[in-house]
Amino acid sequence: LLAQPVRLRIDAHSAERAFVVPGVAPAAARAALARPDLELRWLAPTFPSLEQPLAGGAVPIASLLREADANLAEGATLHVVVPSTLAGLDGERPRLAHALDWRVVDARPAAAAAAHAPPIRLAVRYSDEDAASLRYLRAAVAAWNAREPGRYALDAAPAARGVPTDAPWLAWLASSRPSDLDAWIERGGVALLAHDVAGGEPVWRDADGRVLARSRVLGAGRIVALPDALSPSRVPAVLDARFADRLLDALRGAQRPLDRADAATYMPAQAGPDGPIGPAPPAGPADPLDAWLAALAALLFACERVLATHEPRRAIA
Repeated sequence: LLAQPVRLRIDAHSAERAFVVPGVAPAAARAALARPDLELRWLAPTFPSLEQPLAGGAVPIASLLREADANLAEGATLHVVVPSTLAGLDGERPRLAHALDWRVVDARPAAAAAAHAPPIRLAVRYSDEDAASLRYLRAAVAAWNAREPGRYALDAAPAARGVPTDAPWLAWLASSRPSDLDAWIERGGVALLAHDVAGGEPVWRDADGRVLARSRVLGAGRIVALPDALSPSRVPAVLDARFADRLLDALRGAQRPLDRADAATYMPAQAGPDGPIGPAPPAGPADPLDAWLAALAALLFACERVLATHEPRRAIA
């Protein structure tokens, strides 16, 4: 059992099988491969047929790639159809033992659904003294929409307009605050507050390590606090090319998923003319013998117990 022996089997279809990452439409996968002779399977646990619907949930793509590669016959090609963005990755780029046919399909169902969803509103309320800070927020929202057209909307108005009731995010660029601002945050709102010197976890630092912004929880919502005005002299990060991304991460309240990557750049290392990069592949798909060995061990134990407790009859003199 510790040695983990396996029984190698010959699978006539192993060299003519393709795997499709969930998120790619079956029709798009067939069109990308243009190989009617290939058997198409989902790159999901147990590798179900492409005709079988998949249950929801995260799929460990990197681990399944290695498993599919290990179960492929020697000399076969691993065909994989992937969406433009891959999820379910780990900290290491897979190193495969077979040649790889890596097909990237522009599959963005989530982006298509987001295009029909109402835009996410960032409300800005500013005083006359902080009105100049508005330009940096306008630029940030424009950068967000350059990647996701129409996904975000900016609602800018003087502070006298008050706290919005239907915006999830608020930038309050004024030293004085209304009494209902904290209540709005406690109900789940996320606010970027200028002139806030309260504590919290550091969010942004300058080149010298000085904290420029902090984040803290208030009820069901959060506060991103700036100790001064949102200006280059006070917050040099607004001139950084990464300011829009950092602001979006702060408002979302979570780091970008570390298990995602662009499919074109993530393409696994594959076998070349000089042989496999990874470990040598088995002669074909393998079935573990753990169950058979466990049954054999149980049978031997039972036989030993029967023989040990059996007392042979002795002849009476």
